[in-house]
Amino acid sequence: MRRLGEVLTEEQMATEQQIELALKEQRSTGELLGNVLLRLGIVNRKELSRAIAISNDLPFADLKSTFVEPAAVKLVDKDFAERYRLMPFAIEGENLKVAMDNPSDVVAIDALRRAVKRPLEVYAADLESVMEAIEFQYGLGASIDDEVSRNMVAALGGGGIAEGEVEPPVIRLLELFFIKAIRDRATDIHLSPEEMITRISFRVDGVMRGEYVMARQLHIPLITRIKVLSGMNIAENRLPQDGSIQFTFSGRSVDIRSSMIPTKFGENAVLRVLDKASVAQGLESLGMSLELRQKIERLIRIPFGIVLAAGPTGSGKTTTLYAMLRLVNALEKNVLTIEDPIEYQMPLIKQAQVNKKIDFGFPQAIRHFLRQDPDIILVGEIRDLETTEMALQAAMTGHLVLSTIHTNDAASTIARLLDLGVEPYLLPSSLKAVVAQRLIRRICTNCKEEYHLSPAEIDDYGLSDWPHARAPLFRGRGCELCNESGYHGRLGIYEIMAVGPGLSELVSAKASIEAIKQQAIADGMVTMFEYGLDHVKSGVTTIDEILRVTH
Repeated sequence: MRRLGEVLTEEQMATEQQIELALKEQRSTGELLGNVLLRLGIVNRKELSRAIAISNDLPFADLKSTFVEPAAVKLVDKDFAERYRLMPFAIEGENLKVAMDNPSDVVAIDALRRAVKRPLEVYAADLESVMEAIEFQYGLGASIDDEVSRNMVAALGGGGIAEGEVEPPVIRLLELFFIKAIRDRATDIHLSPEEMITRISFRVDGVMRGEYVMARQLHIPLITRIKVLSGMNIAENRLPQDGSIQFTFSGRSVDIRSSMIPTKFGENAVLRVLDKASVAQGLESLGMSLELRQKIERLIRIPFGIVLAAGPTGSGKTTTLYAMLRLVNALEKNVLTIEDPIEYQMPLIKQAQVNKKIDFGFPQAIRHFLRQDPDIILVGEIRDLETTEMALQAAMTGHLVLSTIHTNDAASTIARLLDLGVEPYLLPSSLKAVVAQRLIRRICTNCKEEYHLSPAEIDDYGLSDWPHARAPLFRGRGCELCNESGYHGRLGIYEIMAVGPGLSELVSAKASIEAIKQQAIADGMVTMFEYGLDHVKSGVTTIDEILRVTH
C-alpha cells in the first residue's frame, strides 16, 4: 500500500509543495488528508478517488466514460444502490462489476453479494459519479427522450401558451435539456428558431448533433425561461444579451453561460455548459506526450516573458493554461489571474473576474496587478492592442505572462499580434513561446476495430511518405455508448513554437507566416498534423479526425 501523497505527486495530480501544505493543515485540524485536499481545492473528488484506488491497488472505474450495461443495472434495485452508494456497470462471465465510492465497505459488499448471488469485481469511483450514474440509470436513463416528448406535448396542451407565459412543463423541458447535455458531455446547447419549428442541437466532442425538433409555439416560453434564469431583460428581444445560470443536478453544480441574438424568426440561444471538474486536469490527461510535457514544464519555469496558448474557440486553451498553473508552487510564487469568467477556482492563486459594468477589463487588471508584486500573471485573452501592450509591458518588466489568443496555428500568432498593432521589435524580446492546439475525438473503446487504408485512401490523404500508412489502423464501428459516432471523448494535439534567434530575426523583418513556420520546424517544432499522426499510429484517433481539425 502506497501513501496517498506519493500517489498524487507521482500521478501529477498535485505538487510536493501542495501535499506539504495539506499535511501541515491536517496536523492542525486532525482531518483526513483527502478531506483537507478537497477543502483546499488541490484535487477534485474524481482525482482523489482515483489516487485512493491506486494507493490501495484497486481498479478505478470512470463512470462518465464507461458504458453501463442495462443487464447489470437490473440485478440491483435503486434503493439498494443509493443506500450503499454503488453502481453495477458490467457483467463478465458470472462476475458482476460494481463501482463504489468506498470499496473497502465490507458490509455493503457482503450485502450485494447475497442480493445478486454472484461473484463481485469491486472498482473504486468518486461519489459524485456514482450518484449521478444512479440518477441517470435508475431515474431518467434511456427514458429522457420520452420525458422530453411528454413535456413538449404537455406544454402545448390546455389551449396553447400565450406569449411570454411560462408553464411548468416548459420549466421541466429546459431542465431536461441541461441534464441531457451533462449526461452526453455536451459543451453547448443550441436553440435555433425557424419559420415553423425550433431545432435543439447539442455540440458533443466538438461536433454539432441534432437532438430534437420542437413546435414553434414553445420557443418564446423557453427563451423567456432562459432569460429569467440568466438575469437578462425579458422584455428586450432586439439586442444581443449575455448571462449565466447555475444549475445543480445530483449534487453536481454546473455553470451555464447563455447568449441570445435576434434572428429573422426569433431569438437564437446558445448555452455553453462549463464543467469545472473537466477544467482542472493535469498535462498527462490532456493527451500530451512525455516530451511535450517536459517542454511545457520548462516554459512555466521561465522567469519572465509571455507564453500564449493559441487556437479557435473551444480548443482547450484555458484548460492548458490551468494545467500549467498546477505545476507552479503557489506557496513560493505570487500568481494572479484575470478571467472572463473564472472557470475553475485554484488553490493559493488570486483570481479576478472581468466586470464590464465598472470598466474593469483585462488591461485595467494587468495595470493594477503590476502593483501586487506578481511573479506570474494569467490574462484570459489577448483581444485588443491595449491588452496586448499591457501584457508585453508586464512580460518585459520581469513577470511571466500566460494568455490565450484566437489564431489557427503557432506561426499565424505572430501575424495576429502585428495586426493588432504591436511593434515588431517588441516581440522578440518578450514572446517566449506559442502553444497552438486543437481538440480531436478519441476512438470509442467499446466498438474499436482494426482496418487498413486502401492504396487510393493513402493517395487521397497524402500519406504516401508516412511509414505507418500501410500498417493496421483503428476506427470506431459505432455503438450505443458513442451514439453510433465511433468516437467518445476528446484529447488535444499540439505544436510548440519557441522563439529563438532565427525566429526573432524573421519576426523583426515582418516575414511571411510560411517563412516563420518553416523556421520553427527547422528549430524542432512538431506540427499539430504530425503530432496527430502519432495518435493515429497508437490507435487513439483516426486519420479523418486529424484532417478534420488541421486542414
